[in-house]
Amino acid sequence: MIRHLATILLLIAITGCTSKYRVDSYESPTARLDKQASFYVVLPKDGQYEEKTYQGSGTATANAVTTALLTHVDKVVTGTASGEELESAVANAKQRGLSHVFNIMILHWEDRATEWSGITDKITLKFAVYDTQSGKTVSSTVTSASSKWGTLGGDHPQDLLPEPTKTFVDGLF
Repeated sequence: MIRHLATILLLIAITGCTSKYRVDSYESPTARLDKQASFYVVLPKDGQYEEKTYQGSGTATANAVTTALLTHVDKVVTGTASGEELESAVANAKQRGLSHVFNIMILHWEDRATEWSGITDKITLKFAVYDTQSGKTVSSTVTSASSKWGTLGGDHPQDLLPEPTKTFVDGLF
């Protein structure tokens, strides 16, 4: 009996110690990109939950995308206008001679005090890559993540960014 209880408690502890990632929708690339590709990364508006806006979340997300892209290509430029419209981003990319626009939307950003509330941090992101010349979509996804439940504090939604970002970017190449 005690052994079964210990096993159950161990399983609960283990499942509470991992973040969860989910792809809600995915449009695979029309063609794989090569190292000659170059990107204009749109700086998204900061994420929010209910009435609270999380300052710097847009920059953190754009930085995660830039980092993931730089493992594959040599040229990445990040926009400076938060929430730039796609048409403007495409024009900026063309002006700079960049082959693709990486558009980012933060659909959900929730930073919770998980260590005492038991409510996990959550993010939902929409990524879409466009060919600058044709304006057509190369690939897109909507992806969600939630933090681990078993935390001692110090976790934030931006800690969830690297894995889904890398997974999507790696799929482009």
